[in-house]
Amino acid sequence: MARSRRLLPPPLPGLLLGLGPVLLGAAAAFNLDRTFPVLKEGPAGALFGFSVALHRQTERLERSLLLVGAPQDAEPVNGTRTGAVYACPLSAATRDCQRLVIELKDEPDKAIIEDMWLGVTVASQRQPAGRVLACAHRYTRVLWSGAEAQRRMVGRCYIRGNDLRLDLGDEWQTYHNEMCNANTDTDETGMCQMGTSAGFSANIIYFGAPGAYNWQGTDYMLQREMWDLDDFSYPKEKIGNIYIGYTAEVGSAVLQRDDVTMVTGAPRYEHTGAVLLLSRGAQRTLNRSLLLPGPQVGSYFGSALALADLNNDGWQDLVVGAPYYFERKQEVGGAVFVYMNEAGGFQQLHSLILTGPSYSGFGFALASIGDVNQDGFQDIAVGAPFEGPGKVYIYHSSAEGLRDRPQQVISGSDLGPTEMKTFGYSLSGGLDMDGNSYPDLLVGSLSERIVLLRARPVINILDKTFTVTPSKVDPAQCTPKSCMTVTLCFSYNQSAGDPSYKERITLQYTLEADKDRHPPRVRFSGSQSATYTGSFSMPATRCQSQELLLLDNVRDKLHPIVLSMNYSLLEKPRKFQLGPHSLDAFPVLNQDQSHENETKVCRFQKECGSDNQCYSNLQLQSSWVTEQSQPLPSRDVRKLHLSINISNVPTTPWNGEDAHEALLNVTVPPSLLPSSVRPSGACTFGDTVLCELGNPFKRNQRAELTITFEAIGIMLDTREVVVWLDLSTQSTQEDLQPVLAKLLVDYSIQASSHIQSYFSGIVVGESAMKQEQDVGSPLTFDFQVTTKGESLGTLGTILLGFEWPYEIPNGKWLLYPTEILVNGNDTPPLPAGPCPTAGVPQPPGTARGLMGPRSPWLLAGARGPRRCSAGTARCVWFECPLLHTQLPSSFSLRARVWNSTFIEEFRDFDRVKVTGTATLFLRSQVPTITMRNHTVRFSVDVDSELQEEQPAEIALWLVLVSVAAGLLLLGLIILLLWKVRGVPNPLPGEEGVQELLWDLTGSCHPWPPPPCLARGARDSQLEDCPHSWKVPPVGGRCPPGGQCPPGRKIPSWRGMRKRSRDIPSASWAAKILGCAPEAGLDGGTSFPVAALQGLGASPCPAPPTCRGVPRTPQPLSRPP
Repeated sequence: MARSRRLLPPPLPGLLLGLGPVLLGAAAAFNLDRTFPVLKEGPAGALFGFSVALHRQTERLERSLLLVGAPQDAEPVNGTRTGAVYACPLSAATRDCQRLVIELKDEPDKAIIEDMWLGVTVASQRQPAGRVLACAHRYTRVLWSGAEAQRRMVGRCYIRGNDLRLDLGDEWQTYHNEMCNANTDTDETGMCQMGTSAGFSANIIYFGAPGAYNWQGTDYMLQREMWDLDDFSYPKEKIGNIYIGYTAEVGSAVLQRDDVTMVTGAPRYEHTGAVLLLSRGAQRTLNRSLLLPGPQVGSYFGSALALADLNNDGWQDLVVGAPYYFERKQEVGGAVFVYMNEAGGFQQLHSLILTGPSYSGFGFALASIGDVNQDGFQDIAVGAPFEGPGKVYIYHSSAEGLRDRPQQVISGSDLGPTEMKTFGYSLSGGLDMDGNSYPDLLVGSLSERIVLLRARPVINILDKTFTVTPSKVDPAQCTPKSCMTVTLCFSYNQSAGDPSYKERITLQYTLEADKDRHPPRVRFSGSQSATYTGSFSMPATRCQSQELLLLDNVRDKLHPIVLSMNYSLLEKPRKFQLGPHSLDAFPVLNQDQSHENETKVCRFQKECGSDNQCYSNLQLQSSWVTEQSQPLPSRDVRKLHLSINISNVPTTPWNGEDAHEALLNVTVPPSLLPSSVRPSGACTFGDTVLCELGNPFKRNQRAELTITFEAIGIMLDTREVVVWLDLSTQSTQEDLQPVLAKLLVDYSIQASSHIQSYFSGIVVGESAMKQEQDVGSPLTFDFQVTTKGESLGTLGTILLGFEWPYEIPNGKWLLYPTEILVNGNDTPPLPAGPCPTAGVPQPPGTARGLMGPRSPWLLAGARGPRRCSAGTARCVWFECPLLHTQLPSSFSLRARVWNSTFIEEFRDFDRVKVTGTATLFLRSQVPTITMRNHTVRFSVDVDSELQEEQPAEIALWLVLVSVAAGLLLLGLIILLLWKVRGVPNPLPGEEGVQELLWDLTGSCHPWPPPPCLARGARDSQLEDCPHSWKVPPVGGRCPPGGQCPPGRKIPSWRGMRKRSRDIPSASWAAKILGCAPEAGLDGGTSFPVAALQGLGASPCPAPPTCRGVPRTPQPLSRPP
């Protein structure tokens, strides 16, 4: 195979360097060695390394040589800058390269050799006794037309023997090798620049001449068979400036199995570039058989070529470089296109594209480097000389073709004591230079240095054995020394197949058990770790065994124990050193095997189906209960007990198997605090309550748990408490769903709902009532209030409001409240003052105002209960706050039955029911704080009389003494009345009545009263009384000239009626004085109390107090 080099390409837009999207993966190092490189340096300014080739010398001396082109090198004697070719041996020295002797005649009138760029292309025939080739594409012939000289840059190539010397007996070497006709102009071959690319095989030599035919370009092929010589060329097509022949390769099995095909690049074809595949024609022409166009304008597609059988199918595949290809968004600079040969044909569209970083020139140089790792597939090297110091990418291939990721990337900064620039500018490979059966790679640069990278031997691991016994683990059968045994066996060979290779290597392996579980369930014997690292020293050691132990209290017995094994080659320590040191002692592991991670599965012995899968049937039921395991009322939220029952009972032939790692996860809301569980130790408390049910929770097994909670954070707006119960198992069960245990939170009032009392006796006026017991029978209503939640502070207040039936519609007292006790004590004073009444805003949703009364006749005849909502009683609203919302509160409301009212109004009834309501509600200005109103009803049954007891017998002497004392007292009264019979009446006639009216109303009235107020007048006549006799406004004045007597206290209405026959009855006077029910409910004081106070009699006990301040009943306003 030959190597070629070409004209310097157009300059890149600045040597700006950057990292691109190339994925290196495991490409840091494979088997091209960077520790012991062979580095050679050339003369400064000579462009030493512009082209390179590997050569094996077999004549006169057996050795490997590195051929290096230096097209700007000067002659050592006369200093003519002709260029040169150097041959470098494999040694540790860096300046031991020898300049090839190529005799060049300096004949200025015939040819110009100055600046002819000898060494622009170098190649080796690569066969026993193979020749070498060197070209100078700027070799110029001088033609004379009279006295005028014309120059023709036709180019020329030189061939030398295997020993790099000229053999005059070899027609290959004595042939002129000037294919272009210098006697023609530029539109023919006068400027063909032959030798820009060149190479040869066993019997063919070929040249590229991109300047021919006005830079259309052409290719030449010479075939030698014994003494016959046939030459072929690509014809003129009158398509200028496309540079056919810029690169060229020749190979068989490209388009035809047994014939050669010439592949040439035209990087300026239609500005995108192209690759032409040429076949030999009958007229000694090279005919175009296929053209592959480039993908992008200016990409220089076709400026680098390589042929290699990538998929080992016997056909040569094509690799094309486009170093100026770019993708701005992906930061791509340079590309390599791969075209896979389809039995002698190629698709127009490439099979694979490889790209490099921006401004890297990726694809500037290409080389088929042979099977560098000896895996049976050809490999490719790609140069990116402008990526930093320059880099070379090594791509391996496989049966599918070239791999899309590099197996190794070598940077110029990795080689030598000083950094190398433009590393990868030229490449040559595919030849074993150190005799270890692996092809090596020669890399050139423009920094006057070249580097030979030699391939290290590759080790293949053979007869690898990895077993675990037993395959099913029964924990009951495990011993303290062993539960499972892991056995490893290895052997190896060299990938090149050299049977004499017996280097001692150390293979390091790592065993990991339960790698994905933390913590693992097993450990290796002699350690506390589930990871074991060992080594083999081969070929001596063949097998090793390790014992695995099962840890105590293993929970997961459902999932198998997975053991993984990976191994690598333990490399010997090395230091960077120049020179061809033997690499046999430094092999590398086959990269396809070095990352191998084999696994073995060891299952547990378990009672499941034949498929070794466990299908469970976990079921859960829950309820809130008391400490005696009785159902719990939802309103009791002080201490909660949640009873949970779990079962695993089969309901079909396919479920109810063991539930491995059966767990109950209880998610508790912030309002509850779990405090204990029965049975003890069954659960652990953390962020959630986690209960282990069993491992496994066996078939037909049942379990019962009781979890106790403390209610610590139930707020006023809490409607319910929800506890999430979530069953889980490692066995298979698809119907497991969280279960919600809900508990309703209630704010309640408990009251004595029914009380019995009685009325009897005679009607007693208010003036005659001196003590509370004079009013009537006592009553006590007890209310228990239970709330849960934090104190609201200033955000709101919880209040208990009462709808109290205090009178009947005609204004007479019904139930007379006396006091309220909170928690057994008098209501304590609060900082906010007295309890709110009707004048203060009431709870939301309350229907405010009075309920209109029924007619007196209907009331008198009604047998239903006295109830505010029915209009049969008048109610007053009063309310008191709860001081401690977090504790239960008790309210005792004490009252008395107004006996006189019941005697007067309900004497015809045996029993009267009086009903009221109590409401618990929240008053807050914060809309987010809410609470449902809770209302209870209380009532009392008032009977007409009690069963009288039989009077006890009284002694006769007591009767006689009582009669005598009564007669004596009667005589004394008669005597007293006889003495005082002449005293005048203190309130005669008009003056007495006016004084009475003044005392009662604060106003004067004319005299005599009208007939409507005369004794015996009917009620209908009262309505027709003159307005002056009705109650005047407070502060009324006496008539002009009238003089009202000073106020006097009158003992009672009864005495007043005795003194004046013209004063009406008390009920009529009440109508005149404004004490009728309508007036009293409009804001005035009820008549009986006012009358008693106004007449100077002892008043009845005060109305009930709240917050320590006496309150007079006010108009009713209730919550709903």
